[in-house]
Amino acid sequence: MAQHFTDAEWREIEAHLDAALAQNPEAYGLPERREGSVILMSWNIRKFGAVADRDGLKKSAGATRMIERIAAQADLLAIQEQQDATGALDALLAALNAPYGVIYSDVTGRSPGYRGMSERFAYLYREDRVRLGHLASDLSYDRTAIAANMNEALKASFDTSVPGQDDPGYLEQLMNWVQNTTRLMGSQFSKFVQFIRSPYLVEFVIDGPDGQYEFYAVNAHLVSGKKNEREQEFFALLEWLLHDSRKTVGERGKIILIMGDLNMDFDSSNADRRIGIENYVTGINAKRRLDAKVNFPFLDGSFNTNARRTQTYDHIAWLADDTRLPRGRHNGLAGTLGRDQFDYGMFDFVQLFTEAGPGRLPDGTPDYNRFAHDLSDHMPIWVRLPRPASDQTRFTT
Repeated sequence: MAQHFTDAEWREIEAHLDAALAQNPEAYGLPERREGSVILMSWNIRKFGAVADRDGLKKSAGATRMIERIAAQADLLAIQEQQDATGALDALLAALNAPYGVIYSDVTGRSPGYRGMSERFAYLYREDRVRLGHLASDLSYDRTAIAANMNEALKASFDTSVPGQDDPGYLEQLMNWVQNTTRLMGSQFSKFVQFIRSPYLVEFVIDGPDGQYEFYAVNAHLVSGKKNEREQEFFALLEWLLHDSRKTVGERGKIILIMGDLNMDFDSSNADRRIGIENYVTGINAKRRLDAKVNFPFLDGSFNTNARRTQTYDHIAWLADDTRLPRGRHNGLAGTLGRDQFDYGMFDFVQLFTEAGPGRLPDGTPDYNRFAHDLSDHMPIWVRLPRPASDQTRFTT
């Protein structure tokens, strides 16, 4: 493994960022804090857990300072890859020079006594601008639904693995299938059964001069396995939220806010993904007589959110029936409506590290190995919304 940045190199990076921010308050996409608006941020902070172990610091002092600097720009930060240990999160909370609160889930992704793809989901929120609501829960399917999903998945597996009874190899392949079903992995199912890690839903309220936003924030880190697994989990999450939107959005006026690493790379481009989501939502709405309005703005931007800048894995999206939030057709207006109006972006620390020098290879390309493990292999994304006010932009056309 390549050597992480030295502390001197981190200081060089920090000085470069300071100089850039002096010229442009949102250099490299780091959002500026403004009194009239709030920043909603999501970040997969790679293996964010204990501060140290017997081998020393889990993240360097420079990486920790950078995490603190980024988090300080957010009014609400959804964190993925929060580990079982919460020492680093506790230290981050203590380091921030503002009244921040924190709430996080139990460990998800494993059964007691077994190893697994486990983590917590955490929210850091600025208490003078964001209030914790009354609801906090994981998002999962009940036992009956899981049994039905499992039966459907097993049937699909049987249908594709075992030939008809008139086939000479029927009995042999039937016995092989029966034996293999005792150790099936999730990636072998062609149908969705259950989330690999249960998404975490928490209610938050943001007050403004005139009114409030009431969010049901859903923090998710979906499976990173094979193409069919990714697609199954994403559309299962979307369907769950669409069905729930009849009461949550339609009757209670809440805004469902998806914040997380959705590992969406199951189509050839963001445009294809957007079309697929639009068609899926239209189909569900027609079938269930729903009227959910869904917006995935990061499918419209040129944001590749992994550190290697090849995929748009990370998203902040919403299901809403609220004209204060833009529809997909309004995403092109981001950043043009006023300082405190709708905008969205990504803090491109890869570009920062490359231009500052320490993160650049001799050929001018990023030296990912020097920071992807120490800081993260995902970049933080954010959405700016005005604090609720009577004169804020309404998206009605």
